Amino acid sequence: MEFELLTLTGTKFLGPFRQVNLATTEGEMGILNHHEPLTAVVAPGPVTIMGPKGQSEVYAIFGGLLEITEKRARLLADEAEHIEDLVTSEIEAALAQARAMKANAKDKYELARAQELIDRQVVRLGVAKMRRHRKP
Repeated sequence: MEFELLTLTGTKFLGPFRQVNLATTEGEMGILNHHEPLTAVVAPGPVTIMGPKGQSEVYAIFGGLLEITEKRARLLADEAEHIEDLVTSEIEAALAQARAMKANAKDKYELARAQELIDRQVVRLGVAKMRRHRKP
């Protein structure tokens, strides 16, 4: 069975897996080979793909749709960022800027946009901090 992570910019991951962990709107979920067919809405957060030889890949996603069939588990997301591409200091600066935007918002639109940016940076920061706890 294969796992496929697709974004608007193309395929981020395609290959065999032992287990995939992610959050859905219904709660945390682990996908193993021969999982029952399913469709679910994926919540923002980390997606951890464990390969058949114990290696793992981690991505920050901001929501999406999961489809599991007999042959493949496929996650369709607007964006996915690999853990190695996340720079903690840059994320913290973007988070501070988003919080300042929220504090200075003049209307509901600006407030909603600032909160969206805060939520995004919080997800990215959480995934970036996972790097410290990963096994080499």
